[in-house]
Amino acid sequence: MRKHLIIIALAVFMPLMAAAQYGRQSNAIIAHVGGGWGGFPGRSSATRIDHFMGALGADVKLGLSDNLSLLVGLDYQFRFINSGYTTYSGGIAHHSKFLNGHYLRLPVRVEYDYNWFYVAAGPYIEKGFSNMPGKHEIGLLGANLELGGRIELNRYDYLRIGLLTSFGTSLRYVYDEDEWGNPINSAKHMRWGYKELNFLLRVGYEHRF
Repeated sequence: MRKHLIIIALAVFMPLMAAAQYGRQSNAIIAHVGGGWGGFPGRSSATRIDHFMGALGADVKLGLSDNLSLLVGLDYQFRFINSGYTTYSGGIAHHSKFLNGHYLRLPVRVEYDYNWFYVAAGPYIEKGFSNMPGKHEIGLLGANLELGGRIELNRYDYLRIGLLTSFGTSLRYVYDEDEWGNPINSAKHMRWGYKELNFLLRVGYEHRF
């Protein structure tokens, strides 16, 4: 656990320290909310079919040049996961139920803006809590891309509207198992798990300094 915390701290603070050298450029704070949909490509037998998301978060924006900026943020997502279980009661099929998942995400992105248009892309790490994900999962690693535009409210404030697309892969500890699914030994191995694709429509407020 200590190693994981050190990795997270380096992923967040080292870009901030590097970008601080470019203090001549304008910096900003961005707050945003959003809603969207996601799924699990390639999981034909998945018990989790899709999910609907609500999200909120904030980014620190550090100017690198006139058109380039570094964004480091923290996002929270609440997901309603549609379970793929099918049950039968009295001859009637009940196809799904909703589970709740809470996720925290640490994204680091580079943003390019031109007039009113912007595009931002970069990696993220993510950790799920509550009913999601499975007990052996460490978290998700992935990358996202956001395309959008901004509306100038005044010299320092902007309204942002963008579509954020994220693609990630889970990382988990698993046991070697026999043909009946029983653990062979107590040793666990780190392996890649399921893939996840999300689409999030976000509205943000950007204040520049």
